[in-house]
Amino acid sequence: MKILKTLSIFLIFGLLLISCSVTEQLSEYTSAEEAYNQGRYQTALTFINRALEIQNDQPDFYVLRAKANYKVGNKNLAMDDLNKSLALKINFNALHLRGKLFLENNNLEAAKQDLRQAYDINSESGDLLFDLGYLEYLNGENQLALEYYTQSVKYDSRNPNTYVNIGNIYAVMGNSKLAIDNYSKALVLDTTDGIAYYNRANEKMLLGDFTGAVEDYESSLLIDSTNTNTLFILAEAKMKINDNKGALNNYSTIIKLDSTSAKAYYFRGITEIALGENNNACLDFKKAGERGYFDAYEMIKKYCGPQKKLIKKKKVKSK
Repeated sequence: MKILKTLSIFLIFGLLLISCSVTEQLSEYTSAEEAYNQGRYQTALTFINRALEIQNDQPDFYVLRAKANYKVGNKNLAMDDLNKSLALKINFNALHLRGKLFLENNNLEAAKQDLRQAYDINSESGDLLFDLGYLEYLNGENQLALEYYTQSVKYDSRNPNTYVNIGNIYAVMGNSKLAIDNYSKALVLDTTDGIAYYNRANEKMLLGDFTGAVEDYESSLLIDSTNTNTLFILAEAKMKINDNKGALNNYSTIIKLDSTSAKAYYFRGITEIALGENNNACLDFKKAGERGYFDAYEMIKKYCGPQKKLIKKKKVKSK
């Protein structure tokens, strides 16, 4: 009996070693993982498909194929593979990615179930904590969202999006100073984040720092020069610091981008009045009114009066 028991133990141990090392030993999986990490997602799909033809009962294989399909935009295929992975074994990566997909589809209840189950497996993933923060933000639970984002920073302090989202929450809470602090942290990590510049400028406007706001709006426009919303509010900020000429240029840029913008014609007219260019202002008020901005007619009554004829009639000599 002793010999039989010993043999059984060795046999079971051997089978465990074989099953646990399938993922490591299969070269197709290793090649797929390497291609994925290099951003060669189609190549990764080719290799992982081969791996699944050889071994179709490994949950990690389905997760890797799901991740590659997610990257190339095949999100339905990714969801199918995540379901297959979880049917084989409940695992963190599949729960996290499936929760993220549910979140993107605005299926908040399903997202919450998967993300919180993933959290029970691993509560120290910065990416997961970020997604949980975003989930609670969408649910209107700002304080809980803030707690998740703060935890996320502990495990991944290099993600600028986390600081932007923390800033957004503080902005909603009315704490402009902390919002600005977090937008600034995001911009240290990513100087090309136009949203962070724009949001920080908005908070500076609320605090009366109009010069700082102008600088941030202009930085945002260097990244997205055709954003008319930014151009409008930049012009407003310039008016606050009496840079009427600068505001005029911004409104003119908007009109070049969108010649149907009644609002742009109206506010350019307002700016022209401030600059003493009443004739130009009257022309712009007229265009604004014709495009449906009816406040322009009040400005016409106030500043324009009867239109003067451009060509004077010649006097007729009396006979």
